Amino acid sequence: MWQTRLVAKAKTTLRKAKVDDEPSGLEFVFGDITVTCTNVDRVMFPDSGIKKSEVIHYYFQVADFMMPELDQRPLSVERYTKGITTSGFFQKHYQKHYPEWLDKELLGAKTRVVYPILDSTAGLVYLANQGSIAFHIWTSRRDQPEYPDLLVFDLDPPEGRFDLVRDTALILRELFDELELPTFVKTTGSKGLHVVVPLDGRSSYGEVSQFCNKVAKLLCARHPDKMTQEFYKKDRKGRLFLDTLRNALGATLVAPWSLRGRPGAPISMPIEWDEVEDPELAANGFKLREVGKRIDQRGNPWDKLRANPASLDDADAALDNLD
Repeated sequence: MWQTRLVAKAKTTLRKAKVDDEPSGLEFVFGDITVTCTNVDRVMFPDSGIKKSEVIHYYFQVADFMMPELDQRPLSVERYTKGITTSGFFQKHYQKHYPEWLDKELLGAKTRVVYPILDSTAGLVYLANQGSIAFHIWTSRRDQPEYPDLLVFDLDPPEGRFDLVRDTALILRELFDELELPTFVKTTGSKGLHVVVPLDGRSSYGEVSQFCNKVAKLLCARHPDKMTQEFYKKDRKGRLFLDTLRNALGATLVAPWSLRGRPGAPISMPIEWDEVEDPELAANGFKLREVGKRIDQRGNPWDKLRANPASLDDADAALDNLD
């Protein structure tokens, strides 16, 4: 078996790793943990010829950027064991065959689930080898599962109207600036954008959800021709769905830097706010094979996400005084 042996530290700068054209296996060594990857010549994205080896190396390379938001969060994955043109499946349960060093946590309110918990690059590489293409995370972490440290607005446009997404994202940012809340943004790799506020973890899911619904109601009243809270597409009438449903216990969002199981291997990419103003921006515009150049140009736009987490107390009081 041909193998590349990579010795990795827990924290390093962006990793550079060779991807051979026809490898039969890869081996990653993380201290006393070895992850052996198999079937790595399998084509996962047939439209672009991207193999499993490239997917694994992608996650290995961006781990320093991705792990701060994966770390200690209940995790669900989208697995495509034969490539994205075959049926994939959504998996949130910890599997019996997982190695003992891959952590887990029993969580949930009505339904109790044993979730995998990532705390290392080794776990990320291991799950990528399992055919995991997309990684979905809770907005809270295992130590405070009912208290989120992220607030999320999912901007879901009607077909062909990404201009509404860009406009709405900028409107949201302006409002959050007024409320003195820090805002970050990323593409979904699918149709829209996620606008995210880092929180201090002192507000419950119920409080965060209530706050988001108040924001959405205010913006829909201000911009009734652009935005709606109508869940069913037939009721939206060409308006953007201002989705606040990610702010609930057990709900997930696609993780920053995660691939999506779609042609071209698009990425849910953290971006700068000036990029939102670019009319060429697209929700699926950042691809696996372009990420190196992208990182060289922009680095990690979310590198200061945790620098100043926000409290909702003052923002909620200020929101009540707006109309």
